[in-house]
Amino acid sequence: MEKTARFFEGISFGLLIVAFVAIEVLIGGTRMAFSLPAYALVGVVGVLAIFSVRRMGPAPGTWCLSIATIFFAYILVRAYLSPMPYIARSDLYSVLAGLVVYFYTACILTTARQRMIFLACLLALAIGHTLVGAIQFRDGKNFMPIPWLQRYDYESRASGFYICPNHLAGLMEAIGVLGLSIVCWSRIKTWKKLLVGYAVAVCYVAVVLTGSRGGYLSATFSLLVFAFLSALVLRRVRGHLFWSLGGLSILAAGLLALGVTAAVKKSSYLTSRAENTFELTNMRVHLWHSALQQWQVEPVFGTGSGTFLYYGRLLRDERVQEDPIYTHNDYLNLLAEYGAVGAAGLVIFLWIHLFCGFRSFRSLGPRRVAASQRLPSNGLALNIGALSAVASYLAHSVVDFNLHIPANLLLMAFVFGLLANDGMLRENEINATGPNKWWWRLFLPILGGALLAQSVRLFPGEYFSERARTSVRDGQGALGIRFALEGLEYDPENPDLYLRLGMARNLLGQQMENVEARDSFFAQAIVALQRARELAPRDEVYALELAWELDQSKRFDEAEKVYNEAISLDPNSHSIRRYYETHVDRWQRSVKPEKDTPAENS
Repeated sequence: MEKTARFFEGISFGLLIVAFVAIEVLIGGTRMAFSLPAYALVGVVGVLAIFSVRRMGPAPGTWCLSIATIFFAYILVRAYLSPMPYIARSDLYSVLAGLVVYFYTACILTTARQRMIFLACLLALAIGHTLVGAIQFRDGKNFMPIPWLQRYDYESRASGFYICPNHLAGLMEAIGVLGLSIVCWSRIKTWKKLLVGYAVAVCYVAVVLTGSRGGYLSATFSLLVFAFLSALVLRRVRGHLFWSLGGLSILAAGLLALGVTAAVKKSSYLTSRAENTFELTNMRVHLWHSALQQWQVEPVFGTGSGTFLYYGRLLRDERVQEDPIYTHNDYLNLLAEYGAVGAAGLVIFLWIHLFCGFRSFRSLGPRRVAASQRLPSNGLALNIGALSAVASYLAHSVVDFNLHIPANLLLMAFVFGLLANDGMLRENEINATGPNKWWWRLFLPILGGALLAQSVRLFPGEYFSERARTSVRDGQGALGIRFALEGLEYDPENPDLYLRLGMARNLLGQQMENVEARDSFFAQAIVALQRARELAPRDEVYALELAWELDQSKRFDEAEKVYNEAISLDPNSHSIRRYYETHVDRWQRSVKPEKDTPAENS
């Protein structure tokens, strides 16, 4: 039985690494077509945990897992009951995958050796991110190593395999400080520490290249927390070792800071980003105000997962003209969409994990060092790294939405799993065999099975939606129609598929020379877009596409109604106003065509 459990644990451990690599390389999983394959692998990891349910190991913190179960059960239920079911899918399944990673780390991935191997894989992948980011920074041409994946235009800011530099900074700051703790506090061999140290330096180079001001602040904060915790341990060392090690650490930190400063000053672009770190006129302030207004609509339970997309547009300040998809503040986003109940749950979740983490820190660090005068400890290295990584996200979440990036959320699920179980087998646990020893592991097959089933069910629709989107983008209307129709066979309630179908039919219609054929395609496009609006009536994107299509078919009175509805959904959008002005101009010209008179021609 023990050999069987270890065999399947080895397989699940490998699958977990593959899942993390896949979701990071595929733009962080920011579109479900790219996150679902990784979720399916994570689901398999959870299912395979059935073979490890009764195997002996360090027990996780009961309070940590209890609070996590209650808090995330609420999040899952609220996401499932969201008034925007399609938009809520992203939160629903990323949280479910995060729970599997969290329980797996806390209940099964409990040895320091396994955890450090996992971190070594993440550090190796971080080097890959940085190599891609260096090319992006050097050329400023939005280079992506996988041609069919495109990022937004961020000029020279590095984003690695991701599509946004801010989210790469969020990844690197957490992996970097975890690696730094391994270098400083673990018991691994010196040559391994040198390799890890190199990877850590690369992580912080990547943070610099992202030009992320939030990344600069949160990375600095996490390093300060790391230094503070390290000092608490070192002060328990007798003699002059504290001052010698502390002095060397301060010297190393100073040299690192000087090196980073010199590197930033070599780039005028990075210098300007760093100098404007505390920009008081940033659009984020207006987005935060919109989120607080949204919270007042449903203060207890929130307006539902994914709804800031709609309330952000409805309540946007006129100075905010970029589409406000997220709040750029994970705390306010949670408050607005999940209400006071969700916010209170987050506070309790953070408090109990930090409490347990700091309790383990005192046991593994100051108390152990005071008694033995031995500094290196793999458990301590993982503990200090995890606490510092959480600190980085506590800071970064004030100005960004890293926890809505699936790859980064999975990373933090792993980190909180480290805090929930420090991996130390204590004397009172060695002979314990009761249900409290293993019953938490039963959650893994249940969660993993649900995640696997849903990922397999939803993937074809999301895959064909993505293929239809890129086909329309590349001007291939016939392919777009084909892929959208194939996707609808698997997921008939997906509004994006109807949107792609409508756009593809419009594209093909524009290519028709025969008037009847063209009008037929336009009419079919209108039918598809109307269905998209029925499924997501509060999404202005579907309304604008429908109104534009109605205009092309000269059904101006119907388009007028749809434009007015779009304006009511986003009253301060300049782009909608411009679309509407174009509509009015076309309508007027169709009713009163311009006629040249002899006087006008003279």
